[in-house]
Amino acid sequence: MTRINRSSSKTFRFILAGVLFLCPIFLVTNCLATASPDKPDFWVRNDAGTITHTWTGNDPDQSLVMNMQGLKVVMQVQSSVTKGLFYTSRFFNVKSDNFNKIMIDAGTESDPELRINNLILKTGSPASATFDGMLTFIYPENKGIEVSRTIYPSNTNAVVIEEWQLQNHSGKAVKMSVSAIRQVKYTDEEIVVVRTCTGIEPVSVEPDGTVSFSVTIQGRQIAAPDRDTDVSLEHQARANLSKWAWKGPGRLETPDPALDLAFALQKFHILECPAETWKGIITHNGSLRYSPGIWANDPVEYSSPVFPFFGDDQLNRASLNMYRIWMDYCIEKGIRPFPGSFESASLKLVQQERGDDAMVLYGLSKFLLFLGDPKAAAELWPLIEFSAQSVQGHLTGSGIIASETDEMEGRYPTGDANLSTSSLAYSGYRQAARLAHDLGKKSVEIDFDNRATALRKAIEVNFGAEMEGFNTYRYFKENTTLRGWILLPLAMGINERQEGTIAALLSDKLWPRRLEGADILAESTRPTEWARETYYALRVLFKAGHTDEALDMTRRVVKAQVFGEQGPYPDEDAIDMLCPGSLYPRVFTEGMFGIVPTGLKSFTCTPRLPREWPRMALRDLRAFGQAWDLVVERVGDKQKITVSSGGKVVFTGMGVEGKTFRVGFQGAD
Repeated sequence: MTRINRSSSKTFRFILAGVLFLCPIFLVTNCLATASPDKPDFWVRNDAGTITHTWTGNDPDQSLVMNMQGLKVVMQVQSSVTKGLFYTSRFFNVKSDNFNKIMIDAGTESDPELRINNLILKTGSPASATFDGMLTFIYPENKGIEVSRTIYPSNTNAVVIEEWQLQNHSGKAVKMSVSAIRQVKYTDEEIVVVRTCTGIEPVSVEPDGTVSFSVTIQGRQIAAPDRDTDVSLEHQARANLSKWAWKGPGRLETPDPALDLAFALQKFHILECPAETWKGIITHNGSLRYSPGIWANDPVEYSSPVFPFFGDDQLNRASLNMYRIWMDYCIEKGIRPFPGSFESASLKLVQQERGDDAMVLYGLSKFLLFLGDPKAAAELWPLIEFSAQSVQGHLTGSGIIASETDEMEGRYPTGDANLSTSSLAYSGYRQAARLAHDLGKKSVEIDFDNRATALRKAIEVNFGAEMEGFNTYRYFKENTTLRGWILLPLAMGINERQEGTIAALLSDKLWPRRLEGADILAESTRPTEWARETYYALRVLFKAGHTDEALDMTRRVVKAQVFGEQGPYPDEDAIDMLCPGSLYPRVFTEGMFGIVPTGLKSFTCTPRLPREWPRMALRDLRAFGQAWDLVVERVGDKQKITVSSGGKVVFTGMGVEGKTFRVGFQGAD
């Protein structure tokens, strides 16, 4: 199998170790370690909610890959027994009028030199790694000394921190010392990267005693002095971010700890996705290659609708600022073509005509509804109108929405009008109508609802078809094969062909390795996978009421993709984008719990409690501008739903599985 590698454009630029390459779109061999029920997890869950990998003699080539990021740095750490530990960091926005991205490789240096009784201590390759928001490696004990090394980026500065600890297990006092380091690498005429370790003079360390020190790698202007890094403050800031992910707002509570921990891990990655640019802090994809940058599909369609649930002010502000970039461009440049991506340090328009207007209409309207902030909704309403105007401008004579391609950017044929763009436009209109209602725009509400109704009918007429024996959808007029995105109408609330589409998704034609936790095929006749479709599919299975099957498939995907060798972030092309991992929480918020926004302060809920579970909950959600809990419990053959906020029950209801409940907070119509 191969997995499709996304590209930011038909050609894209990236710096690798200071050398500029120009690379075309390409396919990457699928290295996903798929799961079987008997296969041990690569990442083992610990009682503290962390994950650990321990290398054994059976897996010397098994490589750990972990990506972490902050406002000014993105980094990827790799480690294996045969290759050892190394990492690559990219610093950006180091100078206010110089937004070039600086790439630095590190981790394999002989420094800092560690000495025990004046003999050099060799660390070798790590024996284990633990991740809790920071990545801690433990090296094999040597001469009775155990070495640990914790690596993480600064949340706010262009700095990478390494915290080292040497512990004496030799049973006798030893002398330890660490060499001082100051290495300067000139990256251009303005920016340097400085690697520093203050070192430790020889000191006697008693049995079980420890010595600690730190190494920092800092990007700064040449003219600026070295800036001391307060490692304790940086550590605490990173620990606070982890605490927010594991114990803060927006937590999943189920009888399955693996699902809950996977939720926290993806939430953590979302919380660390804001990046500082010359246009302020924005949400971005978080990869070495594409940072910074924003796309109408990745942070807009896939990710932003879940951001408000986590109650992080910086994340929400970054999201609003991301949308302001779109709106400002439309005001200044117009909507033909409608902007699809703003890329690289300059945040220059690159992508267009992928159905980006429909993506923005859908993603922005859902984000604003979940955010529940009337002022933010009023401010960004012009972008809703711009995207809706652009969508309407692409309306064909047959009533569907034309686009040159889709989010796969030409890798697959899409005809003149594809199912994805029209499905997103349909849901975008519906949600924008609810937003218009709450903003007092009655005529717009009616217009958008009418457009959605007409588009739904046109989708059935133009795309409804029997494909390879399934009563489902064709992706475009000339399409003769099953495509993974046939699930999009179901995800958007169009259920006319629900059962046939579900049957196609769960068939060997589209999901041949589903029992291994592998991804759906993008097309039935080609051996390529598109991971984001998998997470959409899990959501759709729950929405369609295939609850126990959806739970089984979710567990398999989590085992293979979150706790497997390519985890904990199910990255589809080894460059660690925000997606598809950010789609995982939506499997629960919009799938299992069935939350659909109906206004800035209201929603419907169609929970799907698995048969083997007595209860499930989403805790301290911050959507709709509230702090609230959603609990679903089994009572006989029915489900009881309780929504509470501020210690008071806001709503309670009872019904069979599949019953939809309407919930409103104070101020809702």
